[in-house]
Amino acid sequence: MRQIIALVAGVLLAMSAAAEDVGITVSDVWGRATAPGQDSGSVQFSIISKKEAKLVAVTSPVAGTVEIHSMAHEDGKMKMRAVESISLPAGKAVDLAKSGNHVMLLNLKQPLKAGDSVPLTLTIEFADKHKVTLDTKAGINPQGTSHDMHDMGDMHDMKGM
Repeated sequence: MRQIIALVAGVLLAMSAAAEDVGITVSDVWGRATAPGQDSGSVQFSIISKKEAKLVAVTSPVAGTVEIHSMAHEDGKMKMRAVESISLPAGKAVDLAKSGNHVMLLNLKQPLKAGDSVPLTLTIEFADKHKVTLDTKAGINPQGTSHDMHDMGDMHDMKGM
């Protein structure tokens, strides 16, 4: 059993090292605690890639589905849409909180509680189509925490937008 754990840990470290080798930095990874009965939550972070790339996927064992979303004002309303990727211009920080982009954790398997640490695996694709993965964790803040992103409230009301 120890050998299997060591092997898995080695693979995860190698994946993280591969991401660092190509110059990807992820920071300020956070989300908010969910309200009772809420089955979705959002996560935000800042990401820098030394080479032009794009964030193409995020997964987490705490959610049934994870989607990358954009938010924009259209016709006086805030609209949220799933997107296939987020561009990562070479050497420029992309702050999901400030850009209106975020990651949605849908069909949560349990509520997100303040103080939790939620594992995330990011998949980044480069111009030559090769991909790397990077493991990180989002710290979950209390519900009333003030951040740059608009208060998203209960996401049940935004389905189909």
